[in-house]
Amino acid sequence: MSELKGVYIVLLNWNGWRDSIACLESLIPNIRAGARVLVCDNHSSDESLNHIQAWARHERSAGISQHPRLAALQAKGQERPVTQRISRREAEAGLADPDAELILVDNGGNLGFAAGNNVGLRFALAQEDMQHVWLLNNDTLVEANCLPQMLNRLQAHNRPAVCGSVIHFFDDPSIIQCIGGNRFDALRGRALESEGRYLEEGAMPDVGTIERQLDYLTGCSMLLPRSFLETVGLMNEAYFLYYEEIDWFTRAARRFDLLVADGAHLYHREGGSIGSRSWNRGPSLISDQYMFRSRMHFMRSYYPRDLWRCTLSNWLDVVKRVVKGQWRNAAVIARELNRPSVEAQ
Repeated sequence: MSELKGVYIVLLNWNGWRDSIACLESLIPNIRAGARVLVCDNHSSDESLNHIQAWARHERSAGISQHPRLAALQAKGQERPVTQRISRREAEAGLADPDAELILVDNGGNLGFAAGNNVGLRFALAQEDMQHVWLLNNDTLVEANCLPQMLNRLQAHNRPAVCGSVIHFFDDPSIIQCIGGNRFDALRGRALESEGRYLEEGAMPDVGTIERQLDYLTGCSMLLPRSFLETVGLMNEAYFLYYEEIDWFTRAARRFDLLVADGAHLYHREGGSIGSRSWNRGPSLISDQYMFRSRMHFMRSYYPRDLWRCTLSNWLDVVKRVVKGQWRNAAVIARELNRPSVEAQ
C-alpha cells in the first residue's frame, strides 16, 4: 500500500514519550500506507527518544486508554515501523535512510514549538517525494481515516488550500474540542474560542460555514501542501510558544483557503505537557507567561495601531487573576506586559 506516499507527519515531543508512543500506535495504519513520521524531540529530560526506540523494538508500550473508543485506535501486536535516530543537523539536511518509516530527531535543545517543528519541516522539504506535511500534536490519538479524509478534502478543492480536522476531547471523546481552528479578534489580539468547542459530536454544524469564518487552523492538526511551505515559509521562530499559527496564517494572507475535513477525527489531551487549561483546569504559569508574551509580540508586529486595546485587555486579565486569587499568574502577566519590545523567546 502506498496511497499515502509523499506525506510526512511531524510530531514534536518534550518529556512526553508515553503520549508520543500512543500517538504512533494510532498512526500505524498511515505508516503502513506509505506515510513517514518524524518525532522531533526538544531535549527531553526523560530519555524520550530512548523509550520510543525501545517501543519500536517491541520493548516498551504506552498503556491503553480506558475508553474503548480510544483503546481501539492503538495498534497492538502489529509490526513496528523501521526506525532511525538522527541529529538536528542531519534532519535539516534531509539525511536519513530512505527505508526509515519513523525518524527520531534529537533537536539538541528545547527550541520551542515553532523552531522545534521547523526542524521536521526542513527535513520534509529536503525530500523530493514530499507532497504534504501533517503537523500533528504528539498528545493525540488519530482515527485511521483521518489523514486520508484530509487529503481527499484538499484534492477535491480547486484552489490552493490547507486542511484541518475535527478534534475531540481525549477525556470525553463524544465532545468536540475544535473544528479546524479559530477566528481571531485583531482589535484585542485574541483568538476566540475554538470553533465548535464543547458541542456534542452529533450536533456538528455545517463545516462550510465554519470554513468561511476561520482565520487560522490550529497547530494541533493541519495538513499543508508543499506549496504552502514554499510560498509562505516556515513558522516564525520568534515565538517560543503560542501565536505561531496565527502569525503563519497572517503571513499567508488568504493565499490558501482554510478547509476542514468533517470525516477526519482525532482526540487531543490538550496542553498536558505545559499544564495549560483543559476543561476546568486554569492556565499554568508557563502558559500565561508565553501566551501574553507572544500576544504582545504579535500585535507589535502586525497591528501596532491596536496595541493599546490589546494592552488594556491584558491588564484586565491581571485584575481577573487577582480577583480569583491567582496571584502568581497575575504577577507573571504583569511582568510580561512590562517586558521590553523584544522577540517572544
